[in-house]
Amino acid sequence: MKIIEKILWGTFGFILLAAIVWGFMIGLPSTIPAIAMKSEKITEQKLRSELTAEQKVVLDEMLQPSASASGTSTRGRPQSEVYRINRPLLERLGNIAECQRELMNASSEVREDGTLKIFGIQSGSLLERVGLRENDVLRSVNGIPLNFGSLGDCLDAHSESLVKLRSGNPVVIQIERRGTVKALVIDPTGL
Repeated sequence: MKIIEKILWGTFGFILLAAIVWGFMIGLPSTIPAIAMKSEKITEQKLRSELTAEQKVVLDEMLQPSASASGTSTRGRPQSEVYRINRPLLERLGNIAECQRELMNASSEVREDGTLKIFGIQSGSLLERVGLRENDVLRSVNGIPLNFGSLGDCLDAHSESLVKLRSGNPVVIQIERRGTVKALVIDPTGL
């Protein structure tokens, strides 16, 4: 082998090795969703132990019962499930077209009160990774009732949630699951 071929093969091998190390240390690109997007279910107590006093106050406000779009409110504080997400999952959630595609891949219907019922959630999807399950009804985000009849309201809720997540603050999605109100807390501290 000529010296130039050895140098080229050595350079190629070095670049390949560097890419593999980079993938394991930093994370694989989000174009490989099953590997790159991660969420971990943790307890609310664990989340609270890692929040500042101000973040705890904001979280408590968001976990208060909210009025639905029809004007009825729930009794008592809803049960919560906390999902810690990583950066590739946050980036995918930040893409409004990706979120719309996810909702279209699953089936959903806007109910008369403006809430959204989701069914047909695919395994490994964005929806599943943030805690949504079959037949869940989306009611509010961060204590603000959702009206899926108004595209502007949905886009505002999406962008405000992204700002909160990117600044390291949790987001609370109130859902109705089999007649019971639950709060899905999305925690970005896994970034």
